[in-house]
Amino acid sequence: MEKIKNRIFAFFFFVVILLWVLWQPVWTNVIGKDANLPPYPYSNYIHPFNAAFLIVLAGLLYEVYRPTLNFKFDKNWKWISIGIFLFAIAITVIFVDMIWKPYESNYSVLGSRTFEFPRGSGHFYTWSNLLWGFLTTISMETTSFSLLFGFLFMTKSTPQVSKSYKIMLIGVAAFEVIVFLMNYVTFFVSEIGVSIYAGLTRMELLTAYWFHWDFWSELVILVSAIWLIRKGKKLL
Repeated sequence: MEKIKNRIFAFFFFVVILLWVLWQPVWTNVIGKDANLPPYPYSNYIHPFNAAFLIVLAGLLYEVYRPTLNFKFDKNWKWISIGIFLFAIAITVIFVDMIWKPYESNYSVLGSRTFEFPRGSGHFYTWSNLLWGFLTTISMETTSFSLLFGFLFMTKSTPQVSKSYKIMLIGVAAFEVIVFLMNYVTFFVSEIGVSIYAGLTRMELLTAYWFHWDFWSELVILVSAIWLIRKGKKLL
């Protein structure tokens, strides 16, 4: 089958990112950070972030249907550096947030956890930490986007010839713009945080290590995506 690697690659990330879209509202409910969500049915799925996610998912599905990504290694040191940086972010997140978890005493990645969902319902579930970690850490956009675009930025893929890549770049750029406008700008101007920022001060946020892996990976992906959409890559 022609370009089977492209299809497997695209389908894998399609599944991972889709799982995050479906899991994130549950996760925010479990950790108690969904108080700002509107009360109407399925409101936790109807928001600008998911619209951007859907564009990325559409690009991945289009790649499954019509593969055009070029997996040849790009020897340009700038794109190599960007890719390595994003891979380092992803590895750091997985190690700290899934394997080590220094903020949870007696944590073991091979253990299990019990959580209540919805809160106050009395319904408790016990899951393995591996499953919890996959959904909460690997599927999380910080990790999945860093892995997906960290890899693609180091290849000769370009939106000039790959429609699927162009769709993905538009989607991730839209996502990052929404993140900066709705989360970072709003928080640092008004100090009113939503979701995981709720209840934090500026200094508390700036000294939180997870803020920095979110912020810098998102900034690098946003700048790189806009650059590629506008200029693409020179094809040799």
